[in-house]
Amino acid sequence: MKKISVHKLALLGILTAGAIVIGIVESFIPSIGIPGVKLGLANIVILIILYELGILEAILVDLLRVLVVGLIRGTFLSMGFLMSLTGAVFSIGIMILFYLLIKKFSIVGVSVIGAVFHVIGQILIAMIYLGTVYVVYYLPIILVSSVITGVLVGLVAQLVIRTGVIKKQKERYKF
Repeated sequence: MKKISVHKLALLGILTAGAIVIGIVESFIPSIGIPGVKLGLANIVILIILYELGILEAILVDLLRVLVVGLIRGTFLSMGFLMSLTGAVFSIGIMILFYLLIKKFSIVGVSVIGAVFHVIGQILIAMIYLGTVYVVYYLPIILVSSVITGVLVGLVAQLVIRTGVIKKQKERYKF
C-alpha cells in the first residue's frame, strides 16, 4: 500500500470537509422548479480531486461526502440517501471511465456525463424502491437539468484547476 504524505492527507481532509459543507448547504436550497433537481455543487470538489489528486482519492471523498451528509442530515439509509449514494456511485464510475479511457472529453464533458449518470442511478433506485417503472417518465426532465448543471459544475472545476492552487500544493509539499 502506498504511503500518503501528511500534506496530501491534510489537503484531502480540507477538500472532504468542503464537499460535505457544500452538500449540506445545497440540501437546504429549494429545488429549481423541478422537484428533486439539485445543482450538484459538491461535484466541483470531486472533479478537482479526480483531475489533480487521483482516482482513489476522488472515490473516497465522494463516498465519505454522501455518508457524512446522510448522517448529519439524519437521512442515512432513507430513500434520499440511497438515491444519493447510487447517483454518486454511477457518477464517479462513469467520470473515471471517461477520464481514463476517452481522453477527448474535457473536464466539462466528464462533468456532464457524470451528472447524467447520477440521475440515471437515482431513477433506477427510485424504480426499485417504489416498485414501478413509471418513474422513468421523469428522466427526460431531469436529464435536461443535469446537462445544464453538469456544464456549470465542470466550468467552475475547470476554472479552479486553472488557478493552479492544488498543483502548487503538490509541488510545494512533493506529493
